[in-house]
Amino acid sequence: MLFGFVLTLAIVEIALPLVLVLLRDRFIFLPAARPGPEEGLALLSGRAEVELVRVPRPDGRRLAAYDARPLGGGDPAAPVVLYLHGNAGNIAYRAPLLEDFVAGTGLRTLLLDYSGYGGNPGTPSETTAYDDALAAFDWLVADGVEPRRIVPYGESLGAAVALAVGERRPCGGVVAQSAFASLSAMAREAYPWLPLAALFTRGAYPSDRRARALEVPLLIVHGTRDRIIPFTQAEKLHAAARPGTELLAIAGAGHNDLLEVAGEPYLQSLARRLEGWVRAGS
Repeated sequence: MLFGFVLTLAIVEIALPLVLVLLRDRFIFLPAARPGPEEGLALLSGRAEVELVRVPRPDGRRLAAYDARPLGGGDPAAPVVLYLHGNAGNIAYRAPLLEDFVAGTGLRTLLLDYSGYGGNPGTPSETTAYDDALAAFDWLVADGVEPRRIVPYGESLGAAVALAVGERRPCGGVVAQSAFASLSAMAREAYPWLPLAALFTRGAYPSDRRARALEVPLLIVHGTRDRIIPFTQAEKLHAAARPGTELLAIAGAGHNDLLEVAGEPYLQSLARRLEGWVRAGS
């Protein structure tokens, strides 16, 4: 009986982490095909000017994105936000959020859908998401935006993608909202009884390493009541980041309601912070 218990435990401790790793893209990426990006436009109330655009990747595939501007166009020298969303849904789900974000900050914002999301061709993965975001950054540059004016803003999984962009492109700074320190760190927190899960995922989404090496400003924003990615992950990411990195705790906010709880004061202060980054880097 003891041998059977030990054998079962060994199978669980080894096989389950291996399955999680082998199928991790299926667990991590939860794309929705509908509503499509055209349908998302119908959810807007007119508080921002939003255009559906197609961002070309180097392989020729084109990704849907919303290019949103404040009413009246805004300041042509202001920062431009590259908004990288989390792992579930698509940009159509986030159309009202985008409108609130642009109206609150007064900043042009490009909200990108990853490969496999919202009807986009392709299959999502860590590497593909990085390539998608870099293509969006390069699209903005080709549209006339100076690289140092672009600020990647990532939420949840998108924060890891935003940090990868900040590592590879000369941007104005990076905002990491509701981020995890690394996939390995998240595995240790979510599955403390499966130590091999953290070992097998070492090196994936290394946001802590990127935050340490980042040569532009970084702001880490996290809700204190986040039950999906606990606030402790933000603390670990902050501890790994270079000196001067700010950790902004949003009291009472969870994972999916941070912008709602933080409200207009957060968006206005965010705009001022990004404008300061861009001025200092110009």
